[in-house]
Amino acid sequence: MITETSKGRNGYGHGYLARSLRALLFGSHLNALLVCTPFAFLAQWLNWGDGWVFVLSLLSIAPFAERLSFVTEQLAMHTSETLGGLLNATFGNVTELIVSLFALRSGLLRIVQVSLLGSILSNLLLVLGCAFLAGGIKFREQSYNRIAASMNASMLALGTMCLLFPMVLTATHEELDVDSSLVVSRASAAMMLLVYCSYLVFQLKTHTHLYEGDSIDDDEDERVLGASGAVFWLAVITSFIAILSEYMVDAIRGAAAELQVPDLFLGTIIIPIVGNAAEHAAAIIFAAKNKMELSLGIAVGSATQISLFVVPLCVVIAWVADIPLSLDFHPFETGCLLLTVMLVSFITQTGHSNWLQGLTLIVAYLIVAVGFFYHVDKPAISSSSSAPDEL
Repeated sequence: MITETSKGRNGYGHGYLARSLRALLFGSHLNALLVCTPFAFLAQWLNWGDGWVFVLSLLSIAPFAERLSFVTEQLAMHTSETLGGLLNATFGNVTELIVSLFALRSGLLRIVQVSLLGSILSNLLLVLGCAFLAGGIKFREQSYNRIAASMNASMLALGTMCLLFPMVLTATHEELDVDSSLVVSRASAAMMLLVYCSYLVFQLKTHTHLYEGDSIDDDEDERVLGASGAVFWLAVITSFIAILSEYMVDAIRGAAAELQVPDLFLGTIIIPIVGNAAEHAAAIIFAAKNKMELSLGIAVGSATQISLFVVPLCVVIAWVADIPLSLDFHPFETGCLLLTVMLVSFITQTGHSNWLQGLTLIVAYLIVAVGFFYHVDKPAISSSSSAPDEL
């Protein structure tokens, strides 16, 4: 005879359904923003204006992104440790990838570039800074694995170097021909993907001891969803994120005009802050609990994944679709990333953190935000095929 408990464990029954829905709908304070979702659809269908569509879609994406992370972790509990780590790594930044793919389809190549750049800057400066500050206020000094932090810094430096060469080729006008920067970008992207695969093997198999920190609390490790239920909700949540991302990307130009905010500022600062709100909160909570390995894994690990995986993957996808997306992020953006990686490398190389380091990173992010508020792209010289690359 099958009991209610056994039904729940096998993924069916009223008890399982109630428990899973309760965890999905009420498991995070961020879910309060789900009330924006129906209004986002109404704003799109009833033509309320690009400003409303952009804001409501952006706010709606935040809780779905957080629940996507939760469902991925639940699915990982039903797999091996290595496969579970791979699932978390793959779906960790799926929201950024979806937004980038819709922007790519719409020809908004600069939105692809600055939104991914913004996610890296947000994780390295704002998220890590808030984590160091929150942990430093509670603890005099906190420690973490210095070797793992050094490896992440090396990977970030490699990603920055791959963006630097196409930009310098274009800026100095010393390239062999007009397509040299694009060719270098595509070659670099392919090699970065190979490096990322090697980085996963290093992190998940050969040197896992470098990335093992304190375990998450038992209540957070509880299996709430069955494997089939996790796959189902993964598909449902990803579908909502895809629809809302399409709305947001299509409305960004009009929203910038209606809100009187530079479009580069929206793409680099506003979208990453809201889209990564759940990760921001988790990194701060873990730092306040003195679990710095987990906190750095969220902040620096996420930035490393975007730099070595999401960015080159978008370039390769664009290459297959014959879209000229390059790694030339322009001098201002590449300079911001280079200085950010240098600052974070200096701060994390000791293996210890305090509140002043956190404040330093937060102030650096505010300086970057002010810079992007007054930064605009030069207008296109002509309406040639390169026009879609401009906002």
